[in-house]
Amino acid sequence: MIIVRKTKRQMKLKNILVAAIALLMAAGCNGQSKQDVKQSKTGTTMSKAIVIFFSHAGDNYSVGNTEVGNTKIVADYISELTGAEQYEIVTHKYDGMAYNALIKLAQEEANAGELPPYEGKAPDLSQYDTVFIGGPVWWGTC
Repeated sequence: MIIVRKTKRQMKLKNILVAAIALLMAAGCNGQSKQDVKQSKTGTTMSKAIVIFFSHAGDNYSVGNTEVGNTKIVADYISELTGAEQYEIVTHKYDGMAYNALIKLAQEEANAGELPPYEGKAPDLSQYDTVFIGGPVWWGTC
């Protein structure tokens, strides 16, 4: 008889993967693909989509130090499936911070209504038909 026991880390990783797959399935179930073309009164136009996201790489709860954040991985999958462009919200304020210090700071900022500065200029969303938004889930909230 073989007994398989999963560690907390394995269970968390499994939960993340299941959530990512569910998100991808939901995104893929809208009936559109990269080649979908919609008809309008003015002629044929391609449907445009964008994925806007913030992803935290580095020290992450339960999975340790990661080179690419979980939200970035999901954003890449969505772009691959739908052909959507990407806009990553980048801030260097949290670079190199340990997980516990980071969530403490983020919680203080959230309570104060403070938003960290980010690089670049936000895209003009009026040119997109579909906008996917993603970010980390901290303290069970988005």
